[in-house]
Amino acid sequence: MFAEHDDVDPRVVDLVAEALADVPRAAYSVPHVYPAAAPAYAPAPAALRPHPPSDRFSLYVHLPYCRYRCTFCHFVVRVGADVTAMQRYASAITKELEWIPAGAQLSQLYVGGGTPTVLPPELMDEVRSAVFARTDAASGAVHTVETSPETISQAHLDVFRRHGIGRVSMGIQSLEREVLDTVHRDQTSEGALGACALLLDSGLIVNTDLIYGLPGQTRESFLFDLTTLAELGVPSLTLYSLHVTERTPVARVLGDQPFDLAGLMGWRAFVKRSAEDLGYTQTRWHSFKRLDTIARTHQFERDFDNQLAGTQFGVGLSARSHLGRVMYRNHEVHDTYIDRIERGESPVQQRFDFEEDDLMTQFIARSLGDGKPLHRAEYERVFGRSIDSDFGVLLDRLRRAALIDDDGATLLLAERGKLVYDLVTLAFYPERARAWLSGRESRAAFVSVTGKAKP
Repeated sequence: MFAEHDDVDPRVVDLVAEALADVPRAAYSVPHVYPAAAPAYAPAPAALRPHPPSDRFSLYVHLPYCRYRCTFCHFVVRVGADVTAMQRYASAITKELEWIPAGAQLSQLYVGGGTPTVLPPELMDEVRSAVFARTDAASGAVHTVETSPETISQAHLDVFRRHGIGRVSMGIQSLEREVLDTVHRDQTSEGALGACALLLDSGLIVNTDLIYGLPGQTRESFLFDLTTLAELGVPSLTLYSLHVTERTPVARVLGDQPFDLAGLMGWRAFVKRSAEDLGYTQTRWHSFKRLDTIARTHQFERDFDNQLAGTQFGVGLSARSHLGRVMYRNHEVHDTYIDRIERGESPVQQRFDFEEDDLMTQFIARSLGDGKPLHRAEYERVFGRSIDSDFGVLLDRLRRAALIDDDGATLLLAERGKLVYDLVTLAFYPERARAWLSGRESRAAFVSVTGKAKP
């Protein structure tokens, strides 16, 4: 069923493997989000964060509740909480938001989890009201809330519209019952498609997530899922490869399979071609949009200034705040987070101080590593020297393997490089970060996307 070019020439795989031989094969988040992908945070109990800038900042709100836990999930979630616990958490979020200067300009809001719409609509309304009572939305800002098929309701959508939410991102992951059962995801195909129809009728920008490489999944079944959503009229798709570390229980199902670079590249070539055949354009490494729809109007805003000083504030359990040259991470234990807020203490538990090589990584990860061009002149403006003086040997290696295009002024991932965008990005990580990741490979089941489950 699949064209031959969906399978990568073994000689190309060998060339790529040689170019990326010293690169860790997995990370703890998407590698363009640094340092979360190599979270070597230092303890900093109750550390005080600076206030976010009042002229322009982005806000992340973490709502950790889920009705069940999928075995591929590595996020901080809480299953089985009752409404009383959720009310207490919503009150803590409201109190933490008081750290934002009144009237600060909000460039973009992202509400994630967990599954935010596990919150009853009235609590969702309370959290949104607290955000927008404290901030002024920047002109043209498109705010996003995550949801799932079994939790979204018309009442939630009414809350979203009332507070100017412009985009909803729904995790579907698969429509195949056997695959869903393997990863303990409690949804039905009918329910997912019904939720899609509800969202599409709302007039909001709708994004849906699918994962490829799930246990038992085949290319045929993934193509069926992709085609079904395309025919329904979903304007934006996020298509992820399965991400596995020792923190994801699905690793026990997959077993100790070796990293399969050819399988990974083949899947990604197939996914890209299939999405393009259905009328989607790849806009980031994992994002595909129909550019003749309202989805084209959404872009993720920068959460840093021209000197790479962070302008992102995060509230809630485990949320990260990147302010200036420090990343702060809130406590990840539900009741401890709430207790600190109720006592008037900082919820921060960890911090990461950026050194110069961390800033270099961040610059590269947010440009080349996120599917955008890296301009040599801009790198030199920020760091006072050329990128070739810092990464010349690596750049030569990537060029020889045809992983990057280089016209002398701009670097960009080549088509081949897009198939291993995460590994190319990890190649630019500081040596200590790569060593931190490599040191965990010996005690974790890092596997590739092969679509095969352990017998």
